[in-house]
Amino acid sequence: MANMTGITVGMPVYGADEQPLGVIQAMRDDVLVVGSREIPRAAVARVSAGAVYLRVAMSALAAQPDYPETAGTAEATTAGEQLVIPVAEERLAVGTREVALGEVEIRKRVVEETVMQPVTVRREVVEVVQRDAEGREIGAQEITPPGAGQEQPG
Repeated sequence: MANMTGITVGMPVYGADEQPLGVIQAMRDDVLVVGSREIPRAAVARVSAGAVYLRVAMSALAAQPDYPETAGTAEATTAGEQLVIPVAEERLAVGTREVALGEVEIRKRVVEETVMQPVTVRREVVEVVQRDAEGREIGAQEITPPGAGQEQPG
């Protein structure tokens, strides 16, 4: 905000486009009265060479749009008139950042258990029969191949 101590009644007022708006007819707490307009002191850009220069152009003051009050704008109202001073510049900074959201813990356990399951067991038995020349049986023996005596899962 510009230095307001040098503003007095009768000083000329210029818009941001250097067009004359009139002279200050009265001053109140936060308002300068120029003609039929009330201009907020927040709209003053600078005071120099015995004149007051505003941040808003004459054309913006002449248009007098009917905007509702919004945050970030300076407004002056008199008998339904509004002076809206737009924000000169806005900047948006876009970026990314890492954020810790929590942790995940993974565990592995090996569990052994003994179970009883029915299993088919197979055995092989070889029978050797010895005969003499006439075909008579001499003696029957049962021969079990090696490892065949143990039960093996099938």
